[in-house]
Amino acid sequence: MKLLTTFFTTAILLNDCAGAVTKVYGQQPVAAAQQTAATAAQPAKKQKKPRRRPVAAKPAGVDPRKINALLYGTAERLEIISSLYENLGLRISTDTLKKAYDLDKAVNKTAAAYFMAPEPKPDRENIKNYRGLLESVLRSVRILKELKDRLPAADTGAAILSTRDLYLAINDELAAHSLIPVAIDPKPQAGKNRASADGEEISNQTETLLTISELTLALSNFLREEGKYPTRLKDLAPKYIPAIPAVSVAGHPKTAEVVEIESRDYDADHSRAFNDTGKWLYFSHKKSRYYGRVFVDCSHKNSQGVEFYKIGEAK
Repeated sequence: MKLLTTFFTTAILLNDCAGAVTKVYGQQPVAAAQQTAATAAQPAKKQKKPRRRPVAAKPAGVDPRKINALLYGTAERLEIISSLYENLGLRISTDTLKKAYDLDKAVNKTAAAYFMAPEPKPDRENIKNYRGLLESVLRSVRILKELKDRLPAADTGAAILSTRDLYLAINDELAAHSLIPVAIDPKPQAGKNRASADGEEISNQTETLLTISELTLALSNFLREEGKYPTRLKDLAPKYIPAIPAVSVAGHPKTAEVVEIESRDYDADHSRAFNDTGKWLYFSHKKSRYYGRVFVDCSHKNSQGVEFYKIGEAK
């Protein structure tokens, strides 16, 4: 009797276990389905887009494939503006004239390094007029055409960029019909230059531009070696410049005298510092916004209506 009771008890337990197992496995798909539905109901997370590296700006250089065309084009335009001056009495602006002088300096520096020669100093006696400067720049372009394939691009880069700047400036003036008329005597007397008073103005501006460039370069060299600008402009000589160059503009007598400005009184409007003396004007106060700047103290205006003290000013 005990044996039968044990048998039935075991059978009942096995039956209960089987039912429980069936219940669990029967419910499992429902739970999985519920979990899937819940997951689907949740908003999908936005995938982060990979960060793009900023594109490096391309250097504002000249395409090497176009350098030959640039040099030929610049030489051609220099010949054109020389012809326009000779035939029609038209000249380029002072700003473009400064670009021409910058190109001349850059090529001379490059050529001096290549031939291991001393870098030439500005020759104001030979390049003291408009015609002389144009001729010098044209020679420089021809030199650059010869050297560009003999030197690394890094050594000719500054000269090439100066060439591009001059080319674009001349193009703009030709396209805008903005060349400046210069009165030229149609019947020059034998043995005399045919440039009139306007021609004299061109010489004044060109020579003034050259002398300012001399002083500016000397000031830059002084600052690089001494860590400051000189207290007096005359302190540049003789180490950084043989002597302070004399200047003569707009009828003022030629002079190398300097007016020193040792204050910040003219920071708001530096034009008030000019008294039309025809001398050099030098700002020497260390806290002045014009510290280390040199100007010609002349407020006369040229044919463009621009005061002479603005010649060579950075834009």
